Amino acid sequence: MQTGSVQKTSAKAKPNLSFWQIWNMSFGFLGIQYGFGLQQANMSPIYRYLGADEASIPGLWLAGPLTGLLLQPIIGAVSDRSWSPTWGRRKPFILAGALFGSIAMIMMPNSSYVWMAAGLMWMLDAGLNSAMEPFRAFVGDMLNDKQRPTGFAVQSFMVGFGQTLANLMPYILPLLGISMVLSEGQLANGIPNSVRYPFYIGAAAILISVLWTVRTTKEYPPVDENYKEQHEFTAEEKKSISFWHVALAVGAAVLAFFFAARIGGISTGLMWGVGVLAGSYLVLRLPIFKEILASLSAMPTVMRQLWWVKFFTWYGLPLMWQYLSLATAKYAFNAPDTVSNRAGFEEGTKWGGLCFAMFSISCAVISIFIPRIAKAIGSARATHAVFLTIGAMGFFLTLTSNDKFIYLAGMTIIGLAWGSIMSMPYLMLASAVPKNRMGVYMGIFNGFICVPQFIGMLTVPLYYKPLLGDDPRNALVLAGICLLLAAASCFLVKEIRKTDEETIPIELG
Repeated sequence: MQTGSVQKTSAKAKPNLSFWQIWNMSFGFLGIQYGFGLQQANMSPIYRYLGADEASIPGLWLAGPLTGLLLQPIIGAVSDRSWSPTWGRRKPFILAGALFGSIAMIMMPNSSYVWMAAGLMWMLDAGLNSAMEPFRAFVGDMLNDKQRPTGFAVQSFMVGFGQTLANLMPYILPLLGISMVLSEGQLANGIPNSVRYPFYIGAAAILISVLWTVRTTKEYPPVDENYKEQHEFTAEEKKSISFWHVALAVGAAVLAFFFAARIGGISTGLMWGVGVLAGSYLVLRLPIFKEILASLSAMPTVMRQLWWVKFFTWYGLPLMWQYLSLATAKYAFNAPDTVSNRAGFEEGTKWGGLCFAMFSISCAVISIFIPRIAKAIGSARATHAVFLTIGAMGFFLTLTSNDKFIYLAGMTIIGLAWGSIMSMPYLMLASAVPKNRMGVYMGIFNGFICVPQFIGMLTVPLYYKPLLGDDPRNALVLAGICLLLAAASCFLVKEIRKTDEETIPIELG
């Protein structure tokens, strides 16, 4: 059933939606974030169970930023020019991504080798990223300026609640009578039931929640047929496309060179660099990329200014997912690896999952209050800077003690920042981008998340041992420093203040 009858609206007016309409259009985000929560808390332990070296873990997380960088702008651009009277504009991409990601969720805990787990992570990220970008565009499509803070806050709540469920599963399942003991059939890869069953449940959660959103949400039809028209690029836009075409191909080749050279030497790096240069150049010639490349030069000023906020935030945050569980196992449970103290390592990674659960709970709770806090402060950028600074303090807290509850307290504090990270930058952006290009710009903006992760995964292994002392806790401190830099960068952003759009009241169905 539809939660309300959505009227066709003009380009200048969008109706006020009820809270439950906003809830239903965001509910699928819950399942997507459940999947991301399982990935974030369990992939580093899975790699370690399969024998991966600790210093190589950032490189094994390469799938996330690369698939997000490639897929999200494409999904955004294609969906901007799509419409089906039956399925709508964004929903087909959400459903297809959910199906793809669910298959990877089922297969992941059955990985036999590191390379197999890494390949499935690529598949999982492709599915989840394909589904996530349209949810961000939903808020810009469906809500007026007055209701957008509520829309992004609800999505932030779904992030926190979904990831909380993911991280609490090893504690919830025994209460339901499901054994967490490693069985004989699992000894081949050593991945315990505490990891295995949550992934199976995650596959079902993604599909059920996304189907609920698809079933209960009706998108606005196009106000005209302009979305079907092929854009004619001006001479200036063609120059811009050529510049970004070459720049991105060369940039990809340089990153590929350094990544491959670190693993296989200079000759391997050169081969990869040349191959990626040729491949990137050819791929970027596809028609779908022309609009994306033209949009890069035409991106709004606010979006350019948000780059440094996103860069420092997302250079540091992946260190939390990669090293929090390892730091907890090493310091709170005296288990630096699976060989010296396997039981302690498993308990440490389970406690790390509980820390991530507290992180997600605090995110869900603060999401309820963020719109009011931002209104009281009177500035989105100042609000975001405050929360980023609070998150940095949570990372620094882990240095004060080896007690396991210090990690729990630190992650609870960091969760407050996570609530802001999942909402405030998108709120600042949504009012600055053209409405008819909401999808492509949200996709490019999510690329701002991917690029710094990609850079981090290439650079962190270079200094993890010499500068960070081969110590996962020092990686967490670096994440805190990055959040402080991101907080300072917030004040480079010039805020746009708009009057509320005209709204049309809508009755519940």
